[in-house]
Amino acid sequence: MTRQMIVRSVFLLLCLVSLSKGVPTPDETPAAETKDNVTEAEAPAEEAETSAKEAEAPAEAPAKEAEAPAKDPETPANETTVPEKEVAKGEIKTKSIEGDVVTLPLRMPDVLTTVHDMYLVTPVKVDYDDAYIVGYVPQASAERVHHILIYGCTKPAQDKPYWDVGDMGGICHWSAEVNTILWAWALDAPKFDLPDKVGFHVGRNAKIDYILLQVHYKYKLKEADNSGVDVILITKPPPKLAGIYLFATGGTVIPPRMSVNADTTCAFQDDVEITPFAYRTHTHKLGVRVSGWREREGTWTLLGTGNPQKPQMFYLMKGENHPVRKGDILHARCEFVSTRDITTRIGSTGEDEMCNFYMMYFMDADKFRLEDGCYYEKKFTVPDYARVKDEENEVSYEVDDSWKSVGIVENIGQIGGLSHSADKKQLVVFHRAGNDWSKKQWFDYDNVVVDKEAILEEDVILFIDPISGNVTRSLGKNHFIMPHGVFVDHHDNVFVTDVALHQVLKFEVNKTEPSLILGTKFEPGNDSSHFCKPTSVVVTAEDFIFVGDGYCNSRVVKFSKRGIFVGEFGKESRKKKVPGSMGLVHDLAINHPDRLIYVADRENGQIHTMTYKGNFTAVHSVPGSVYAIDYIPESRLIAAVNISDAESPAKVMLVNADSGEIKGVYPCNTSNFTMPHALTYIQHIGIFLGEITSPFHVWKLSEKQEDTEK
Repeated sequence: MTRQMIVRSVFLLLCLVSLSKGVPTPDETPAAETKDNVTEAEAPAEEAETSAKEAEAPAEAPAKEAEAPAKDPETPANETTVPEKEVAKGEIKTKSIEGDVVTLPLRMPDVLTTVHDMYLVTPVKVDYDDAYIVGYVPQASAERVHHILIYGCTKPAQDKPYWDVGDMGGICHWSAEVNTILWAWALDAPKFDLPDKVGFHVGRNAKIDYILLQVHYKYKLKEADNSGVDVILITKPPPKLAGIYLFATGGTVIPPRMSVNADTTCAFQDDVEITPFAYRTHTHKLGVRVSGWREREGTWTLLGTGNPQKPQMFYLMKGENHPVRKGDILHARCEFVSTRDITTRIGSTGEDEMCNFYMMYFMDADKFRLEDGCYYEKKFTVPDYARVKDEENEVSYEVDDSWKSVGIVENIGQIGGLSHSADKKQLVVFHRAGNDWSKKQWFDYDNVVVDKEAILEEDVILFIDPISGNVTRSLGKNHFIMPHGVFVDHHDNVFVTDVALHQVLKFEVNKTEPSLILGTKFEPGNDSSHFCKPTSVVVTAEDFIFVGDGYCNSRVVKFSKRGIFVGEFGKESRKKKVPGSMGLVHDLAINHPDRLIYVADRENGQIHTMTYKGNFTAVHSVPGSVYAIDYIPESRLIAAVNISDAESPAKVMLVNADSGEIKGVYPCNTSNFTMPHALTYIQHIGIFLGEITSPFHVWKLSEKQEDTEK
């Protein structure tokens, strides 16, 4: 066995690739369903245990690799088959290519997982002699799926509708003539269309009789899941065929609090010429940049570079083509920065690391052959002229002047909170209509609301198209006095806080009456059934509810999905830079992948980091008071906003979630923008900000986009 084969077998993404042609160079008290307060009730056994133990299961080791079947079937049982005559028209840019367009759905068959970090595979038979993949449309969410890989095989490893591959093995059968990676997805990346006249060849003649969907689930699932991908096929051959050349490392060790580069280098020794046209980067949490180069006769050319914490899609390479031919040397590097106190190694779980640079290439169809990849680890030095500039990975935002920011509804009032729907297609605005907190004395000395009859008669929860600014629906009339925070969970349930009611209310999808109420109406307090002016709420993927409480209490309170009190965290303090010592808890944000809650400590000008178990692990200071925050997962940044003062205008700050370093500051240079009170981030669309000063704008900041087309 060659050294490359050994390295490849160690590396967890490469269990099915064939012998490499790249060779080394020399050198969470249930609440009553529509009652005003939480009532005592005996919890179901499962939730009682959760309350007692705060049962947050630790990450368990993945199941072992599935055993190979005793028999050697030609067709796996219960497989999904798309016959040749079944044609569905899909929206794909086939341009000059004629022929049928077929949508091939790859879906997990309503699976459940038993442990964290489980890898499941399901096969789909491609019943064509020849078909060509020209696009991929993901049907998955990063809240539960860590990543997806699509493989092409002559024969799958198991005779089952799906199976657990444990530590990323047993995907293609050991005897398969062809086993190759066809696509990869992570971090809510969008759909991908191949360029005109390029496709992946699949079908019997390509010896790819099966397309296999592998899904890495982050956590144990409480409900059946059918995540997957729609594969877009055409039936007429394109003039160019595509493949993927993969760079990967298996032996990288990242010491605590250290920066480490993982390098791979191979000489391309095939007699054919390949043209790279797209690339994808992949690491886990510690990766900050992944890059690839071609070296030809001592001259280095950057092929692609990206931040692996951004959506992990394939990006088209910029500029002119840079073909690769025999004798060229290919390099890839993953840059890691550890913020941990433990050593991190390459592995299959979310707490391990990975290093991948995927290079998608094409060549003329009559000369096509699959190229494997490069797994030889060797350190290299990049010449100064070929080094990646830091600004290439920076995120930059600007005010979107085209956004309809005024007059969303005629009677809109102070913006209490902002959120968005689970599919990110609706901006959710929670406003105060005619109840302006600044216009009169709303509370007595004991924080009890003075005017209990000031119930808002309007719908104050608005669902808005984030592109056009048009209101699509609304709810909430006759329920609120002083709206504050809002959060929409992954089921599209709407959770809101009202500081006058001292309550948190949950509205299920398409319902106008609350199904869950936490807190005691009009009674401020500081225990398991009372809040005092609660400001904010977030909900985890496992349906635990965290409440920011708030104006009187400097704490975060945790409940189960049925409203059972689990615990409270944090303490009141004006001390700076002490994790969990907080003043006014004004907003919460959630980091689903890392199971973290971020707390906006308003007057202290701090952002605290807290685990789901209530452990405060860090605190970061920002200039001024921090009113609202949200997490940007693809860049591991926290968007935070403060208000204007005598010295500077209101501004949005982008704060590194790990280090606290401020990576960007965007002043909103307009006299109308003075009191931003709410903030939410919608992936691929932008940052939205809500004002509590008239005329109650909702502002939109869009990310500056670079043109990635050639």
